[in-house]
Amino acid sequence: MKLKVKVRDTELMMDKITADPDSTVGALIRALVEKNLVNINFTGGLKVQGLEDEDPVSLPLHRLFETGGRAEIYNRDMTVTLTRRRTENDNPAGSKLLDYSKFMETVDKFHGLARTKTVRAGTLFYVQQQHRQYFVRVDDAGLEFFHFRNQYDEAFRETGRQPFLAVELKTREALSAGELNWIRSVTFPSKEKKNPVIHAGRGRLSQEVIDGINVLIHRIIVIIGRFRTHGEALDAETPHIPAYVQVGEECSVGYITKEQLEKVKK
Repeated sequence: MKLKVKVRDTELMMDKITADPDSTVGALIRALVEKNLVNINFTGGLKVQGLEDEDPVSLPLHRLFETGGRAEIYNRDMTVTLTRRRTENDNPAGSKLLDYSKFMETVDKFHGLARTKTVRAGTLFYVQQQHRQYFVRVDDAGLEFFHFRNQYDEAFRETGRQPFLAVELKTREALSAGELNWIRSVTFPSKEKKNPVIHAGRGRLSQEVIDGINVLIHRIIVIIGRFRTHGEALDAETPHIPAYVQVGEECSVGYITKEQLEKVKK
């Protein structure tokens, strides 16, 4: 991808560079040092705006542009502003525009249903679709997604979890400038806490990923709706895990125990 770089420290410097989307922020900074655009003495403690909790050294460049075409890397000594330059075959969403329409509709349904049927923070859902198995955790911030086998213990952690993808739900006021611009590009921002911000971990967003997450959220909606119909609680304190299981043409919604899941995992 092509980037316009603006470095502001003791003076203002600008340049245009080409970088691999899967390269890292650390590699970019080293390249800028080699081009004498950045003083190596000013590179300590760098953070990426909106991704301050991530380690910038290993953060892939494409992560910086998931919510817009502009990103900032900063510390107390300098600010590096990156602007992704659009070309005929390159845009902020990747090699082609991604369709978020169904995803946005499903998130809206989830928000509406979760309000009428209280789902307490920390509630974990198990979803099996044929041979694919996932955990989906509802938290105060939104939804977290885990692979069943590779991230089994991760899904049960109380703190410090690292899902392969998370959908953070925010009010309009809580959105950063970049997030607000992205939301506006796909829908009208809501005052309610239902504007989805996707955090794809170390992965890269694609239409397949978006559609897959959309299906998983829809499965959670089915579970919540079924439990509401039967007047059953969705509570993180219960020893049983609400589940949606589809094998062949048959699907079932109910509870599954952790002991049963331990056997399935083996």
